[in-house]
Amino acid sequence: MGEDDTGSVVLVAEDDPELRTLYAARLESRYTVRTAGSGAEALDVADPAVGIVVLDRRLPDGDGLDYLDDLDARTDGAFVAAVTGVDPELEVATVDVDDYLVKPVDGDRLVETVDALDERRHYECDVARYYALASRRAALEAAHDPESLRDDERYVSLVEELDSLRTSITVPTAIVEDPARSAALYRDIAAPE
Repeated sequence: MGEDDTGSVVLVAEDDPELRTLYAARLESRYTVRTAGSGAEALDVADPAVGIVVLDRRLPDGDGLDYLDDLDARTDGAFVAAVTGVDPELEVATVDVDDYLVKPVDGDRLVETVDALDERRHYECDVARYYALASRRAALEAAHDPESLRDDERYVSLVEELDSLRTSITVPTAIVEDPARSAALYRDIAAPE
């Protein structure tokens, strides 16, 4: 797919050449894909056409999350899926990413994540923020015991923001074309845990 087509542009920043090639191959039938093997390379190929970034946490020139602000500025606010080979630390509660994946990430999960981020680009800001926070919460809950989470102020703050957003979002603004996703979104917003 060429960059003049209607598909979104996805930037894959992954230092492992095999994974980078695999991720690009899985995405290129649906998206225009740019690749980078380091944070510096990612900044070189990032521009406002990029709508989604798949960002490895461990790049040869630093933590991928250290590049978030620069990537955000160069892409005009692309959605970011952080990818890591280790369980997320509690700092994830405060990191401004839209989804968080733990390796190994199979091709189907990668495509589902990028599709969801592409869909979120069309949501109102509160709905997109809600999904980003819910993704971070799910990653933390999968990696940590509930007691340690309850005692962490970053996690508590994340849950409080989710609860606040849940009460402020009106479901009609969040309806999407896929009925299953609409139903899931409605359940997530309308029914507290």
